[in-house]
Amino acid sequence: MAAHHPTPTPENDESGRASETETATSQAQRLLLIAAGAGLAYGVSLRDAPYPDQAAAKVLMCALLFLATARHEPMRERLMLMAALASSAVGDALLALPQFAFSFVGGLGAFLVAHLAYCALLLPRGLRASWSESPVWARAALPLLAVAAIAMYLAFLPNLGPLSVPVAVYMVALCAMASLALLAGRRSLMLPLGGLAFVASDAMIGIDRFIAGFSASTYAIWFTYAIAQVSIASGFLLCGIPAGRHIVR
Repeated sequence: MAAHHPTPTPENDESGRASETETATSQAQRLLLIAAGAGLAYGVSLRDAPYPDQAAAKVLMCALLFLATARHEPMRERLMLMAALASSAVGDALLALPQFAFSFVGGLGAFLVAHLAYCALLLPRGLRASWSESPVWARAALPLLAVAAIAMYLAFLPNLGPLSVPVAVYMVALCAMASLALLAGRRSLMLPLGGLAFVASDAMIGIDRFIAGFSASTYAIWFTYAIAQVSIASGFLLCGIPAGRHIVR
C-alpha cells in the first residue's frame, strides 16, 4: 500500500516560511553580537599596535557581518550589503598595513566602493520615504551634513596635494551614503546612526592625517567606525522588509 503524503497547504507553506525567517533572524542576531564583540576586542588590542596579524584581526568584524547577511532577503539587499562589507574588509586590511606605499590610497578606493554599494543598498528605502515622513531632526541634519562636508574639505585642501580630487570624490560618496541613511531611517534609527558614525570616523581620519594628530585618535576612529558598520548591518538584518514590500528572489 502506497504511503500517504500530506498535501501541502498555504497555511503549511506560510508556517514554514515564518519558521525559516525566524531562524535566519536568530542567526543574524548571534553573528551581529559576535561581530560587535570582535570590533570591541580589536579596539582594545590597539594599545599593543602594531602587532603581527593585525590586518587579519581588523577584518574579522566585517567578515562576521558578511556571514550574518548570508540568509538575508531580498537577495538584492543581501548582495549589496555583502559587496559593501567585502570592500570595507579590503579597506580595513590595507589601512592596517601602513608600511606599504599604496595603503592609504588603496584603502580610500576600497571604501569608496563600499560607500557606493551602501548608496545602492539604501537608495530604494531612502526614495520610498517621503520628505514629510522623515523625522524633523533628519531633515535638519541633511543641510548641516552638506555644509560640514564642504567646510571639512576646505580645511583639508591645503594639505591634500595630489589627493585633492580622490578625497573630493570620496567625500561626495560618503555624504550621499549618510544622506540616504538619514532618509531611510523612518523605520529604524540604526541606519541614521550608522551613516553619521561613518561620517564622524572618516572626519577624524582626515583631521588626524591632513590637519593635526590628536590624542586617542586611533581609538575614536575605530570605535565610531565599528558602530557605523554594525548599525547599518543591524538596520537591514533586524528590521525586516519595509511595509508593503514583497520579497523577490
